[in-house]
Amino acid sequence: MAESPAAKAIRQAAEKQAKADLYKLKVKLFSPFQTYFQGEAVSVSAFNEVGPFDILAQHSNFFSLLTAGDVTINTGYQEVKVNVPNGIVRCSNNMVTLFVNI
Repeated sequence: MAESPAAKAIRQAAEKQAKADLYKLKVKLFSPFQTYFQGEAVSVSAFNEVGPFDILAQHSNFFSLLTAGDVTINTGYQEVKVNVPNGIVRCSNNMVTLFVNI
């Protein structure tokens, strides 16, 4: 049986969205008393003892202590910068969690 034009359009839209989601991260940047950012982003940049690093979509699992500096979250439309003294970052399955000011 042939696919109807409406069903085809819905399937194509879903495939397009799935491809777009491969290039996005779900990010949460928070401290014990405040949430600085929670949403989607295309990249996260921060500092650890080795130096600056970036996290992009499809990054391998990653865990690190953060050192003082700016955490930059690029949403694709704007950059959110938060200066932090220290923290922990965890990246897994396109989800990045940064717990700072600890």
